[in-house]
Amino acid sequence: MEMEREGLIKTLVPLLFGVVAGIISFFVTGDVRKRDPLGIIILVFLIYINKFLIPRFGVEVEGKDWIGIGFMAFAGWYIAWTFLLNA
Repeated sequence: MEMEREGLIKTLVPLLFGVVAGIISFFVTGDVRKRDPLGIIILVFLIYINKFLIPRFGVEVEGKDWIGIGFMAFAGWYIAWTFLLNA
């Protein structure tokens, strides 16, 4: 049961932060395409926040877990930002 809880936290928290990063990126960059790198910087910042947030849930994050955490945040960011740009 503990492994399932850790897996859910390692999946859902970065995914949620990725979606939040996508929404923030959309509103910060607006219609100006020259500011797209700023959206990526927002994503990286929110991935970095995961480093401090996930251990507060009692989950120990190993080095190999950061690939999955980064990918989940990126996927959430990409999907949210793409949906908003095409809406």
